[in-house]
Amino acid sequence: MPEPAAFAVNPVEAIDFLRRKVRVPTQRWTDVWQGMHSAAFVVAGAESDALLADFHEAVNRNIAEGRTLEQFRADFDRIVAAHGWSYRGSRNWRSRMIFQTNLRTAYSAGRWAQIQRLKATRPYLRYVAVMDERTRPLHRHWHDTVLSVDDPWWATHFPPNGWNCRCSVQQLSERDLTRYGLKVSERAPDSPLVAREINTRSGKVTVQVPEGIDPGFAYNPGIAGFGNGAQGLAMERHGAWAPLDAPGAGEERLPPLPIDRSTAPPIRGAGDSEDALRAMLRQAIGGDEAVLTDPAAGRVRVSQAIVDHLLADAGRRDGRERYFGLIPGIVEDPAEIWIGWAIDVITGRVGLRRRYVKLVDIGGGRIVGLVADADGGEWSGLTFFRGRADGALRLRSGRLIYRR
Repeated sequence: MPEPAAFAVNPVEAIDFLRRKVRVPTQRWTDVWQGMHSAAFVVAGAESDALLADFHEAVNRNIAEGRTLEQFRADFDRIVAAHGWSYRGSRNWRSRMIFQTNLRTAYSAGRWAQIQRLKATRPYLRYVAVMDERTRPLHRHWHDTVLSVDDPWWATHFPPNGWNCRCSVQQLSERDLTRYGLKVSERAPDSPLVAREINTRSGKVTVQVPEGIDPGFAYNPGIAGFGNGAQGLAMERHGAWAPLDAPGAGEERLPPLPIDRSTAPPIRGAGDSEDALRAMLRQAIGGDEAVLTDPAAGRVRVSQAIVDHLLADAGRRDGRERYFGLIPGIVEDPAEIWIGWAIDVITGRVGLRRRYVKLVDIGGGRIVGLVADADGGEWSGLTFFRGRADGALRLRSGRLIYRR
């Protein structure tokens, strides 16, 4: 029997969810954890940006065009051959995991965005399991659970809830409940946490997950991708964000940063007005905007958004504009590049940032850095700063993807 196509009808939200992900190299599937997947496109063991770019393009095209798994496998074979990629597992298993996991989480995220738009008139969700011999016992038990769209249970139990999970949700109105003979459940099913052991780059780590959910799946892709009820898709620039990390991360002992000699003299003038700040950045990057390529093949759009960030808070007007000329060198020749995730504490949406770190001799062993946001599938420069060398600890966290 042929594999089913991705979608019978193109869901705009699901396709957009996939396209705006930013490529992140990984060694293991646990390098990126739960909601981080809503911001990052990863293929476990794919550490080359060129390899990731080809897989990202192939997944996007196949899902947007409603193609089948067998059609995606033709792309999989071509990409593996072109890059000489050595992967774990069989060809059929690995290609299926890449295709179906991206398909199901994208559909889940897009479905959540649709649910949020309709919840005023259709305020309930019904958990629907495929009731056959392959269905997990607890997923079978959750079948026909009906809860409010806003019930916290959906933050961890919105399908898919594991590898090859086929469960889904149905959105219902009051009239639907009567028509189908359903009742709102008195409470959500019990969700005791159980200990599960996973392999990470730091060794075996024990994580706590809700019973019945595979490790790494206890999150809602739509909340992580779009926010819980958030109307816009643009990342909040100045909200309250809490850092996220994968299990087993943050245990690496970091070597000292090398000290580079500055090759860009301070820009003359004073950034005592908005026009002056914009002119100083324009002088540094050769215009209002420049696209710079880093050693890990990432492309960063540097624009007047950096000045916008400075103007948003008077406390950021600290003279850093004199060193705008260092920005191209920070991106093109950094000491390190880090990937960091954070979650908006109000909406639950997960954001992704790229941090460039460099220690430059501009007097007193100063560190300079650039922070870039994931923005519509690209990196967009958010802020540039300079400070004391011990300030590097704020940047050297998350996932190290490049060291000179």
